[in-house]
Amino acid sequence: MSLIYKFILCLVLFGISPLQAQTYPQKPVRVIVPFPAGGIVDILTRSITEKIASNWGTPIIVEARPGAGALIGTEAVFNSPPDGYTFLVASITGSVGPIINPQFKYDLRRDFTAVGMFATAPNIAVVPTSLSASSVSEIVAMARKNPTALNYAHTGAGSTNHLPVEFLKISRNVKITPVIYKGQPQAITDVISGQVQLFFGAPALLVPHVKAGKLKAIAVTSNSRFDDLPMVPTLSESGFGDLVGASGWFGIVAPAGTPPVVVKRFNEEINKALKSPEVIERLRKSYAFPEGGTPESFTKFLADEGVRWTKLVQEANIKPD
Repeated sequence: MSLIYKFILCLVLFGISPLQAQTYPQKPVRVIVPFPAGGIVDILTRSITEKIASNWGTPIIVEARPGAGALIGTEAVFNSPPDGYTFLVASITGSVGPIINPQFKYDLRRDFTAVGMFATAPNIAVVPTSLSASSVSEIVAMARKNPTALNYAHTGAGSTNHLPVEFLKISRNVKITPVIYKGQPQAITDVISGQVQLFFGAPALLVPHVKAGKLKAIAVTSNSRFDDLPMVPTLSESGFGDLVGASGWFGIVAPAGTPPVVVKRFNEEINKALKSPEVIERLRKSYAFPEGGTPESFTKFLADEGVRWTKLVQEANIKPD
């Protein structure tokens, strides 16, 4: 059997003809974001998909399906036909979900096909202006002096405002009490008021409050300092470069069985969009960085994440909310 014949047979088995592979997409594509509309994940996703839709001349509908720690949106895509017209925005939350929660029965590594990563997004660690601590080291010292003095806000088990603090607690042998919120805006309000003493949050939401003097930034989780906050050190500069899970990542996955030709086409469009000056600028304004890469590299990344989080979850004894 010739390679060409095998290729055509695979296309037919997957429900896509050679002609359709060339003309895909032939109808609107749906990308499900398993987080609230208007949040950082939604904003970053639209930055990419709007450019891809423009290049295609075909709409890409970004649909928010929040809830249950990304489970609702993940399940919706898992149950969708693998025809190349429904995709999921994957993140650290979805990667950690099945490791933390037995009810989270969908595994990004097993039940989906990696298409491509499109962005990473660092966080800022902030404290109330009323708190005497002005660095991560001082937070640790305060927690050691009084194990019940501090609490921290997070928006769900496995989020980037949850994992780094849990790792901090384990690695530095301190106690900081978690307080769970439905979203970052509510958490930020309580940090400003001093009800919560520590929060790792999205720069787009926090920088305005820091500049207004309502919050005190003590570290950024990026590799270099923010231009907007040049006096705020990185975690590495602060001696905490080993904290894992402090920055978010975002990529596109498809239901398992999605035709390889579609995966390849969408991946190429992601990488093309990430080279666009307008997309780079939109990401920059959201304090995010373009990533890109192949489906294979994203597949390996997801596998490595699984190993990393399994170890942390076991050490920290992290349980579902």
